[in-house]
Amino acid sequence: MERVQHMTKSAIRRASQIEVTPQARRNLQELFVNFTLILICLLLIYIIVLLSS
Repeated sequence: MERVQHMTKSAIRRASQIEVTPQARRNLQELFVNFTLILICLLLIYIIVLLSS
């Protein structure tokens, strides 16, 4: 367990040192927004189908 925590901490430390370019960050944000919108649309369609049956 101790070893897993150590590996996790070192992985987080390495990940936080990686420089993310503004372009990449913008792409990730757009991807996340699109994904969220698709989920909301699917949920709405599901609710409409449930209500109509």
